[in-house]
Amino acid sequence: MSLSPANPPTWCPGCHNFLIYAGIRQAVATLNIPAKDMVFVYDIGCVGNMADNFSSYAIHSLHGRCVPTALGVRLANPKLKVVAVGGDGGIYGEGLNHLLATARANYPLTVLVANNQLYSLTTGQTSPTTPQGSRTKSTPLGSPSLPVDPITLINASNPNAFVKSVSGTDPKSVIDAISEALAFPGFSLVDIRQVCITFGKQIHA
Repeated sequence: MSLSPANPPTWCPGCHNFLIYAGIRQAVATLNIPAKDMVFVYDIGCVGNMADNFSSYAIHSLHGRCVPTALGVRLANPKLKVVAVGGDGGIYGEGLNHLLATARANYPLTVLVANNQLYSLTTGQTSPTTPQGSRTKSTPLGSPSLPVDPITLINASNPNAFVKSVSGTDPKSVIDAISEALAFPGFSLVDIRQVCITFGKQIHA
């Protein structure tokens, strides 16, 4: 898959989404999946800004709706390799019910989550994975809620699913995990942990 030079990524310098983008490219190349056989469905959010950067088919969906949109594509054409890409806000927040329903049914779909523990595109509000007690723009006195554990949730919904959490600062782990997920015959999810370079310091202070 080639990069579209007319639409370069718009992430902040040093953002870990560049590694996720590179990891997807490398994983697809390693598995030799033709661009014409792939569809990426992007959520709203920072990581979704790579929607114009691959030569494969793509849909930029609504916030929290990338998983059901991707599922619809997969059901319409089972020959396609379909990947949903989003952040922790869209997939573990607005879209959590869609994620769990898809995982339970073990649909052959891959979900990649850029988990930076914040709603970073909207400048740093508390997300479902924000650590309890973290002071953010939306919780200045500290987040009162326990964070969602996506790995435990998916495993409880479908023990046969492929689920892995990796550090977004480790390129090899990201590439290997995405490759495994794409090759898996059932539902797969890769949780890619990262720290937002612009707004993430507030939750680690």
